[in-house]
Amino acid sequence: MKKSPIMEAARKGDVDFLLRSTESDPTLLEVIVINGEETPLHVASMYGHLSFVREILKLRESLGRELNKDGFTPLHIAASMGHVEVVRELLDKLSGEICLIKGKERKIPLHYAAMRGRVCVLDELVSANPESLEEITARGETVLHLAVRFCQFDGFVVLLERFKEFDKLFVLNVKDNGGNTVLHLAVQKRQYEVIDLLLGSNNTIPRDSIEVNSLNSNGFTPLDVLFHFGGEPEDPEIYQILCKSAAVRSRDLDTIQATTRTENETTQSEESLMTHKQWLDYFKYKKDRVSPNEVRNVLLVIAILIATATYQAVLSPPGGVWQEDYCINGYCQVTNLKGNKTKPVYYAGTTIMGSKSWISYGIFIFLNSIGFFTSIELISLLTKGLPFYLELQVSLTAVALTYGFAMAALSPNFGLGLFFLVISVILPIAVAKIPSLIRKHAKKIRIYSLRSTTTTTTS
Repeated sequence: MKKSPIMEAARKGDVDFLLRSTESDPTLLEVIVINGEETPLHVASMYGHLSFVREILKLRESLGRELNKDGFTPLHIAASMGHVEVVRELLDKLSGEICLIKGKERKIPLHYAAMRGRVCVLDELVSANPESLEEITARGETVLHLAVRFCQFDGFVVLLERFKEFDKLFVLNVKDNGGNTVLHLAVQKRQYEVIDLLLGSNNTIPRDSIEVNSLNSNGFTPLDVLFHFGGEPEDPEIYQILCKSAAVRSRDLDTIQATTRTENETTQSEESLMTHKQWLDYFKYKKDRVSPNEVRNVLLVIAILIATATYQAVLSPPGGVWQEDYCINGYCQVTNLKGNKTKPVYYAGTTIMGSKSWISYGIFIFLNSIGFFTSIELISLLTKGLPFYLELQVSLTAVALTYGFAMAALSPNFGLGLFFLVISVILPIAVAKIPSLIRKHAKKIRIYSLRSTTTTTTS
């Protein structure tokens, strides 16, 4: 079957032909969507023609959400092929929501990038929509299952770092339709690097983040899978790692659980003797025990308390404010004190601390402002998507402006007041940008360190 000229132009990346064709026939792209099995955007995404992709998105942006006959969007195809520039262009024009469009077998673009080991693409997709990390396929597989099944260790390393960054390590224990966790699958495929990364002595992830004795649909633990119905383990090194992590055969689980129950009953009366560290571990946040809604409520309460305390601190600074002033020709007359000397004027309503030591007052206000504007930013983030969000933003902005003007009004001189007004403009922007930059930098350091450690261990 002869291909249409527009499809051939997409394969070659011929932007001029695209523009001429759409100019002569403005309905060309609409007809292709109705009649065709594939759009020119799918073809251009496959071949990585960035200029063609950019132009066709300008002409008809909705093509980026179309599924072809095989159940792929252009983003599915670009992610699978590793065309990171095309991926960025699609995400920039269509936002991160297209990361969650499900194609064949309910796979999203992130799944295909993991299957093909497209490390740079994985970073782009997760950054655009972190929620895609939790998506599963029609077979119940997570993106980590797919990275292991297709032996993409570098992709697995990058994904594991992003799971840690976004506090989603609970996905490690998600089971596919066969009841297998990532650990079951890694043991089944004898992937030593993955098992060592999860359970080895490098402590890449917290030990309690992964269930080493989870049972699959056949009633097998990961250690059972290693024995594969035989009497001896097929890989002694993997066996050693599993044993050090307290992995057991399914036949031994009942005995261990019974022993654990007995120990728990015995120690219930001794809870008052728990050490300080044990109490801290007990109250430590665990994702599987607390819902996201409860976490948001707690963070909102804390942020509101900090905002209230810091706002009050700027209105009532240490030492208070001057209650009155007595000025003669720009100076306050002080009588009956060391020979009737004069001192610079202290105006009523300005801070005593700022008048006495502007350096100490400046440091106090600067640190207090960091706490205030960070809490305001946190409140804004935690309430995003709620009803009346716009009205809330208006009120938060008004409070932030009031805070800035209050700082300036209480300052003992014009220069200090102007400095505080500048702070009230710069700090809200800084507290919104700096944390994300720090996280990105820390992520790069962790990935580099992790890869170096893995390379050393492998060699």
